Amino acid sequence: MTFTLWNPAPVVLDDTEVLRRVEALTYAGRAPLAKSSLDLLGAISKALFSSPQARVQPQYVALAYWLRPAALERLAGELRTRFDGSFVPAPRGLALHLPPTNVDTIFVYSWAVSVLAGNCNIIRLPSQLDEGTAWLAGLIATTIAEAGEGDRHLFCQMPQDGPLIEAISRHCDLRMIWGGDAKVDSVSRTPIRPDGLSIGFPDRKSLAVICAASYRAADETERDALAARFFNDIYWFNQMGCGSPRMLYWVGESGDLAIDLYDRLDAQVTGKGHLTETGVAIGKFAAVNDLLAEGIGASATRVSNALHVLKSDRPAAMLSQTHGGGLLGQTVVGSIIDIAADVGRKVQTIGHFGFDRGDLEALGQAIAGRGGYRIVPIGQALQFDILWDGVDLFDQMTRRIAIRL
Repeated sequence: MTFTLWNPAPVVLDDTEVLRRVEALTYAGRAPLAKSSLDLLGAISKALFSSPQARVQPQYVALAYWLRPAALERLAGELRTRFDGSFVPAPRGLALHLPPTNVDTIFVYSWAVSVLAGNCNIIRLPSQLDEGTAWLAGLIATTIAEAGEGDRHLFCQMPQDGPLIEAISRHCDLRMIWGGDAKVDSVSRTPIRPDGLSIGFPDRKSLAVICAASYRAADETERDALAARFFNDIYWFNQMGCGSPRMLYWVGESGDLAIDLYDRLDAQVTGKGHLTETGVAIGKFAAVNDLLAEGIGASATRVSNALHVLKSDRPAAMLSQTHGGGLLGQTVVGSIIDIAADVGRKVQTIGHFGFDRGDLEALGQAIAGRGGYRIVPIGQALQFDILWDGVDLFDQMTRRIAIRL
């Protein structure tokens, strides 16, 4: 596979030209939170909002909102409070982004934070692009070209290993590896600059927890709203996003409350026109039977083609399962603290409903050092945040030049 640059239409470059462009980026960074960087990201938001294709895809709408100028200015204002005068903020330099293939917007978020940090960027797109990702990459490439930024941000396709990416990596001050454990391990063997920083975001699993008493007290409108938010967490990326819950804990006896929620969730599936492919439904049915045979599941309920619920007395084992498409484990615990025993290093997001801040802080203290890096309301599991997997992305993407008098 050759090096293909989206500029904005795909153009094939030879290795010599690629390395010439990469070398030109080595000292081309600009000040963090520069107006030109904010304007560039705002232009992408405007392009997304203007596109009929984006408006029918919730993940693109969410991306457009995250990038809108008002939101970016609020974020920039918060980040500027860190600049206390004891240092000069600076970009880290040249960043290489290696996004996953299962979530088609993460490469934009990773790149966008790096743009805010003032870095130049190389973004390796998957060798096989689905229609949506190809469209999104084309929109971004067109926007940065129109802004005169095409030479600073290289959206490309290239081999994931071999002499070319090894040569590129040696110029990089920062490498962001998004993907599974095997990918992070493999890529990490390729060196970057001796003073460079390589950050891996490996396999993660997530869960949700609902207070049964709070759900029982909720009215019809509140229950429907919760189901709508839960739909977003599970079905936006067909439960394959690292933040998508695979296990639901009910705190307190759920009784018929669980069925009530699942019926409302299934109504959301129908109402939003979500379709479950035949192969996914068959695979889910087979996975459920395997989990029952292994003793991980105690009983199963098929709510619909889109939703299977497996009651489990072994939630930690259930969390390790990778089958998506609407396969949800369920268990009941007496206290929110009881879930801490199942939270290992691979657990990322804990979605919650019906708890107060004291409950959530107690949970955070109970899982400290174990895993679990985000405790967010149900419905926000897939929302991007510059604090990701316990890493402050903006802080890692910048340098500080110390000033001492």
